[in-house]
Amino acid sequence: MDALLTRRSSEMPPATDLVAEANHRIANSLTLLVSMVRMQAASVKKKQAILTHDEVRLLLDGIAARINTISQLHRILSRAGEDGIISLKPHLNEVTDALVAALSSPEQSVRAQHTGDDCMVLMRHVQPIVLILREIFINALKYAHPANVPLVMLVDCRVGGDGRLVLRISDDGVGLPEGFDAEKDGGLGFRVMRSLAAEIGGELQIQSTHLGLTFRVSLPAGAMAPGKPS
Repeated sequence: MDALLTRRSSEMPPATDLVAEANHRIANSLTLLVSMVRMQAASVKKKQAILTHDEVRLLLDGIAARINTISQLHRILSRAGEDGIISLKPHLNEVTDALVAALSSPEQSVRAQHTGDDCMVLMRHVQPIVLILREIFINALKYAHPANVPLVMLVDCRVGGDGRLVLRISDDGVGLPEGFDAEKDGGLGFRVMRSLAAEIGGELQIQSTHLGLTFRVSLPAGAMAPGKPS
């Protein structure tokens, strides 16, 4: 599993190879997805307990959301300009809206708010960023509100004063359990997030209070690129 989560970031290929690069990255995402589903199946088998209706719904909604996100990623990467630069914010909005639609249910509604600025990033950074966003949303649906009250997510992308691109994703839930080590603890989703952030030289910070959980992904200045939105 760790080998699947560790993928090298390469230099941006020539414009004529951008579609091939998109296909390659999507193939990696599908491989990762297969591994995650298999690990979830093994975890369910190991528990040897009958899943509740809500547990089955969450499991299937999570798988559906992951598949749909990969489909969206392929469209995003295939639309990159010839310079390999992508305007991140509109695509984050698009992916977020799809996640809300996929994860909302009569049992628990999900709503997302968007703030921040447009962020121009290199193509190779888009996939890890979007996959981190996806895992945070799925995690929030599972744990933010045990009582299934409506869930509100905040997605903010902006450039910090130090020139680093900062993506902040927050929920309005109950926060992490007492004693939870955000650097080491957590299940498969947390492992995926940490590995994806490291892949692009980013830093993943997690802040938990009784008012909610915030994930802050900061990327080096080199992750950004000047240019017009694609």
